[in-house]
Amino acid sequence: MKFINLTRSNEIGANSYFLDFGQDGRIILDAGLHPKIEGELATPNFQSLEDYPVDCLLISHAHHDHTGSLPLFLRKYPKLKVFLSEPTYYLTSPLLHNSVEVMLKQRAELQIPEYPLYTHKEIDRCTERWQACHINKEWSFNGYPNPKHEPLTFQFYPSGHILGAVGIRIFHRGRRIFYTGDVSFKEQTLMLPADFPQNGIDVLIIESTRGAQEMVKGKTRETEIQRLVESIEATFDRGGSVLIPVFALGKTQEILTTLFLEQQAGRLRKCPIFIGGLSRSFSEIYDKLASRSLRRYPGFKILDTIAPIVINGKKPMKIQPSKGEIYLVTSGMMNENTISNVLAQKFLPNEKHSIFFVGYCDPDSPAGQLLATPRGNLVVLNKSSKPQPVICEVDQFDLTSHALREDILSYIQFLEPRTCILVHGDPAALDWFKQKLEEESPQIQLIIPPPGKLIEI
Repeated sequence: MKFINLTRSNEIGANSYFLDFGQDGRIILDAGLHPKIEGELATPNFQSLEDYPVDCLLISHAHHDHTGSLPLFLRKYPKLKVFLSEPTYYLTSPLLHNSVEVMLKQRAELQIPEYPLYTHKEIDRCTERWQACHINKEWSFNGYPNPKHEPLTFQFYPSGHILGAVGIRIFHRGRRIFYTGDVSFKEQTLMLPADFPQNGIDVLIIESTRGAQEMVKGKTRETEIQRLVESIEATFDRGGSVLIPVFALGKTQEILTTLFLEQQAGRLRKCPIFIGGLSRSFSEIYDKLASRSLRRYPGFKILDTIAPIVINGKKPMKIQPSKGEIYLVTSGMMNENTISNVLAQKFLPNEKHSIFFVGYCDPDSPAGQLLATPRGNLVVLNKSSKPQPVICEVDQFDLTSHALREDILSYIQFLEPRTCILVHGDPAALDWFKQKLEEESPQIQLIIPPPGKLIEI
């Protein structure tokens, strides 16, 4: 097998990887778009593929850093087949359409002439070449289940990250390659933990997102939920409102359900909870698939049961937070001109209010900048706005949908593949895994693939 890391640097960015099995087939794993870079540099490195045909593309899950360049691959390879799980099939289309709208705004605001990188019509056309595949069933690369005498096949396994997220096992003439995508080995509020192969893997391609984050003794998802609920209650007691910046896909549905269950248990008072229009769209898909997707609480309908208030069509500048409200709005990184960024500037000067983060925040994002700013100091959340003092309460709660580094290390060492390829991590995360595996599991061939370079496995 030949392997090319199509990301432009070793980091969490435009995740995409090329696997070459010669005449038996050539595969792309994921087709991401970098969340922090604008223009064509946000895409995977297509120049690395100039000499290669590609037969099909396998998608692990619907997050933008794994699907945002999908229309570009389909433009480059008009006959390309795309295979993904049923939930990912439904979630990816609205995500890509929203991406077009964001790029159109950025074209006007940031003067990026190549935006949008693709159009709404292009997305609608390319969905015709997507095929939803059942998990835990072997498929041929022609799209047929239960193939016989095929040299190259694949199978999806639930990864626990978000709805529809899968790891992908590829069978090639007796060899087995497994790509985890983004994974959670622990149960979340809605999502069940990953159910991955436990043996027989020759090459493991695995994420390393949290490699630089040490596990804190005594901290669990349950203790973090309890701390979040207590902090919300304290905010309400002093007459304030709570802003929780979240990603529209995955994190919104998890936190919304978590808050509802805490209210049902009497640990959190009933209160208005606001979400954005894109979050509602993704929640509708969660509800549509409630009875036929792998998740906790089968049949549980988020929108019907919880009835959040949708901020739809209202300009964020007109919103005035009142006592005892929760704003569960995008974006999770508080990117400029998003609802969470605009609202945060209203929350900052009021000591009664709180801004709580419930997931990863890039240090260079507005969310990361705010978390790094001590209370009373100045922060800039939007380049067009003046610096503001941080007067409100700001805190972070670890309710991640990514596996802890210790859990990933344990899986690698338990599986003991011949070769382990580390992806989807920044240099510090990759270095931690490299050190641990070289010290504790020297029998495993470890590869940190340099971007754009052909590697023979």
